[in-house]
Amino acid sequence: MNQKGFTFIEIIMTLLLLAGGVVGIFALYQQNVARSGENEQFVTATLLAQEKLETMIHNKKFSGYDSISSANYPTTEDLTAEGFSGYTRTTTIAEVREDDLETPQNGSGYKKITVSVSIPGGFTIPLQTLLTDWGEIE
Repeated sequence: MNQKGFTFIEIIMTLLLLAGGVVGIFALYQQNVARSGENEQFVTATLLAQEKLETMIHNKKFSGYDSISSANYPTTEDLTAEGFSGYTRTTTIAEVREDDLETPQNGSGYKKITVSVSIPGGFTIPLQTLLTDWGEIE
């Protein structure tokens, strides 16, 4: 029995399988590289939202509960001038009922703060916190 050609066919099939695997790995690598920029935008947006919330928490502690109002914080900010081209930050402040923390109620002593940062590409990262009219522990 002559099997000289069989080994050559096995080598060709092995090379084809390896080539297919390498092409697949390169496709995954390219996809990961493309998404890394998107992930950086998500992290940046989260940090910008967190920064605004921390500023408001600080101001509440040192300037009081009443200082946290829409009059003191712009509803929408274009962050291009701060070096974040295409990013927009939206801040909403709503005084809410104590029992459900959703229904608006003036004078409740609970303010629900939502800071959303929109990134280029149309995605929005929202963060929320609740501030109360209770005293601070020092």
